[in-house]
Formats: sequence, structure tokens, C-alpha cells
Amino acid sequence: MRKTKRTIGFSLLAIGLILLAIPLYYEWDKQQEAAALEEAMTLISESDDGEADVSSVNNLTVPEAQLTDVMELEIPAIDLKQKILPETTEENLSVALTQIKGNQTPGEGNFTIAGHRGYRGDRHFRQLPDVPVGSEVIVHQGDQSFHYTITSSDVIAPTDTAVLNDEKNQDEITLITCTVDGKERIAVQGTLKSNGKNPEG
Repeated sequence: MRKTKRTIGFSLLAIGLILLAIPLYYEWDKQQEAAALEEAMTLISESDDGEADVSSVNNLTVPEAQLTDVMELEIPAIDLKQKILPETTEENLSVALTQIKGNQTPGEGNFTIAGHRGYRGDRHFRQLPDVPVGSEVIVHQGDQSFHYTITSSDVIAPTDTAVLNDEKNQDEITLITCTVDGKERIAVQGTLKSNGKNPEG
């Protein structure tokens, strides 16, 4: 009987360790894919014509056709710099931020971005609720940067899609993520302050 109890105890311990390891492995795997995206974007930015052979980049899950449209979001208040992929898919969301609406252009209308909360660390929009009103948010697209000032941060229902709409004569940004329990959404919005070409490095 004692041996049976000991065996059951070891089995339960092993199951617990496996269940703990699954999300850790998933996060590690997605970090490898995010690093591969960064490596591919570095190769492209360092090429003379904006094109590069990224076939040698391991763990790259983003289609090559999307790489030329990748942008970057910067939020200094939470020390965030994340790539923005042009299409929202579950795979893309697991690696980076994504554009919610197709064919968006920063500085024109309501530029909308989605991101997961993330499992651990500071990836994705884990710290988005901590962004204070008045903070600066920057979208980098090629050699241009678009600077926005955050004006609101609200918890909304998943069905409240009005925050994604374009408002007449308003150039805005809307950042969306889930609450911790996944039942509601956090919408952080801002207005365009300025845009222009980045200074030559």
C-alpha cells in the first residue's frame, strides 16, 4: 500500500511538472519565432534594395511576402518595442503585434493594432494597461515615424467595435488587448501629434 501511494505521488508530481512546462515551452518557442522575425527584419534593413534572402533564418513563421510591410510600435512609458505584422492571424498574434484592419496607413484615420497579453515577461501588450494618458506612442514605418499622444484607456466589451471606426478629420491610434480573464478588452487610444522622416543615422 505504501509503495502504491508513493507511486501515485510520483505520478502526480510528474504530471504537475509537465503541466507547468507546457506554457513555459510554448513561450520559449514563440520567443524563438519573435527573434527570427527580428533577424529577418535586420537582414532586410541592411540590404541595399530593401530585399534579402531570409531562407536561412531558422524558426521564421511569418510569410516572406508580409515582411516588407512590417512596422514597429514603440511605447517609451513601458519600454516596449514590438514589430507590427500586416495581418491578424492566430500565428501572427503569437509572435508579434498585428494590424486589425487591412490596408492601413499610419497617420491616416484610425490606425488599429491588436496584441496578446503574453504569458510571461514584457512581450506583446502585457503592460498596455499601465500606459498613462499623455504618454507618447510611436509607429515606425520605413524611414518615417508617426507620433501619437495617448488620450484614453478603457475596458470595453468584446462586441464594442466602435473604437475601431475612423472618425472624420481625426487621425488616431487604437491599441487593443484582452483583460487578464479574457472576458473584456482594453482599448488604449491616442491622437496623431506629428510625423516625419527619421534623421539619417
